[in-house]
Amino acid sequence: MSASIRARFGFSFFANLSKAIITFGTGLLVARGLGPEQYGTMMFLLGTFTAVRQLFDVGSSTAFFTFLSQRQRSRRFVGWYFAWLGGQFLLTLLAIGLLFPASWIELIWKGEQRHLVILAFLAAYMQSVLWSVILQMGESQRLTRRVQGVAVTVALVHFLLMALAWWGGWLAVRTLFVLMIIEWLIAVAVIAKQLRFPQLPEEIDTGKSILNEFWHYCRPLILYSWVGFAYEFADRWLLQTYAGSVQQAYYTVASQFGAIAAIATSSILNIFWKEIAEAHHKDNHDRVAMLYRRVSRGLFFVAATGAGFLVPWAEDILRITLGAAYVGGASTLMLMFFYPLHQSMGQIGGTMAYATGRVALQVTIGMASMASSIVVTYFVLANTGAPLPGLELGSLGLAGKMVVMQILWVNALAFYLSRSLGVQFDWLFQPIAALLCTGAGLLAYSLSHALLVDSAVLVQFATAGFFYLLLTALSLYALPWLVGLSRSELVSLACRPLMRAVQ
Repeated sequence: MSASIRARFGFSFFANLSKAIITFGTGLLVARGLGPEQYGTMMFLLGTFTAVRQLFDVGSSTAFFTFLSQRQRSRRFVGWYFAWLGGQFLLTLLAIGLLFPASWIELIWKGEQRHLVILAFLAAYMQSVLWSVILQMGESQRLTRRVQGVAVTVALVHFLLMALAWWGGWLAVRTLFVLMIIEWLIAVAVIAKQLRFPQLPEEIDTGKSILNEFWHYCRPLILYSWVGFAYEFADRWLLQTYAGSVQQAYYTVASQFGAIAAIATSSILNIFWKEIAEAHHKDNHDRVAMLYRRVSRGLFFVAATGAGFLVPWAEDILRITLGAAYVGGASTLMLMFFYPLHQSMGQIGGTMAYATGRVALQVTIGMASMASSIVVTYFVLANTGAPLPGLELGSLGLAGKMVVMQILWVNALAFYLSRSLGVQFDWLFQPIAALLCTGAGLLAYSLSHALLVDSAVLVQFATAGFFYLLLTALSLYALPWLVGLSRSELVSLACRPLMRAVQ
C-alpha cells in the first residue's frame, strides 16, 4: 500500500469515526429534545425517503463512482448523470407537491402535512443523494481530506445548531429539516467549486456510450434495488401504521446504538476486498480461506464483546442518555445490541461475493432475504384485528425480526460461499462467542451490583467493565480460535503495543 493510500485511508478512518461520534451525539440530543412522538415522526419521514432513493438509484450511484474511478471522465459524462439525478428530484417533488391527492399523502405518510413531507424529501435528498454524489466525485479526484473534512464540519455545525435550538426552546421537526437542507447545500457548493472535469473531444462520452455503460452495469441490480426499496419502506411504514411514532422512536434509537459496532467493520471492508480479490485472482485459495476465517471471526467477536457487556445495562443507558420517556424501549435496545454480530458477517460475506466475482449469488440471496423479511415484518407488527392477524409486537418484534432473519440469511450466504469457494463452512464460533460474551456480561453486571449496592450507576458500570474485560480476556486466551488465531499469535498480537512502547 503506497504512502498516499495509507494517508488517505488513515484520514478517512478518523474522519468517519469523528463524524460517527458527533452524529450519534446529535441523534441522542435531538431524540431527547423532541421526545419519542416527534422524534419517531421525523425518523419515519426521513426513513421513507432513504428507501425511495433505492427505487430510483438502481445501482447508478455505484456505477457512477466506479466509472469516475476507472479513468478521467468529461464534463459531459458528469452532466448526463446530474440530468438523471435532476429528473429523479423533479419527478418526486412534482408527485408529492402536485400529483398525489391528499388521501395518498394521508395513506403513505400517516397523516403528516404535505409541506412537512416535502421538507423531509428535500432534507433526505440533499444529504443522502446530492452530498453522496459530490463525496464520490471528490474521492475519485483524491480529495479525500477535503470532502471528509467538510463532512465532519457539517456534522459538528449541525450538532451545535441542535444544541442551540434545544437550549433556546425552538427545536422542532420542521426546523431540523430546514437546517439540514441549508447545511448540505452549503457543503455541496464548497466541494463542487474544487472539482475539475476536462472538456474531452465529442467522440468521447457520447450520450449513447454513457447510456450503454450504465445499462450494462446496472441491469443486474435493477430488481435488487426495487426489492431493497420495498424492504426498507415496508419496515418503516408497517411500524408506523401498526405501532405509531413512539415505537418508531424506540426502534430508531436502538438501531443507532447498535450501529456503533459497525465502525470497525466499515473501516476494514475495502482493505479486505482488495486482499481477497488479489488472492482469488492468483488462485491462492489457502490465503482466501485464512483471510475470510480471521476477519469474519474477529469482527464477530468484537461485536459480541460490545453486545454482551451492554445488554444488561439497556435500561440504565436509555435513562441516562435520553431520559425516562425512552425507557420503554429497553427490550428493543437489548435485542438490537445483537444485530451487529451477524451484520458484520453479512458485510464480509457480501464483500467476498463481489471480490470473487459471485455477484449473482449475493443478489439472489439478498433478494430472497428481503422478500421474506417483508412478510415476516407484517406478521410481527400487524395487530390482532387486521385482515391477516399479526402478533402486534411493535418495535420489539421488528428488532427480533431483524436479528433472527439476519442470522438465517447471513449463514445461508456463508454456506453457499463456502461451497462455491471450496472452503469449510464456518459457524460454530458464532453461538460460542455470543453465549460466552453474554454470560460474561451478565456475571460482571451481577458482581458490580452485589459489591456496590448503593453506589452510583456509573461507578457500577465502570466496575462491571473491569470484571468483563478480565472475563473476556480469559475466555479468549482459553479459546483463541474464536478470532481465528492460535494462542501464540494471540499473545504476540496482545504484546505488540507493549513492545513498541518499550522500544
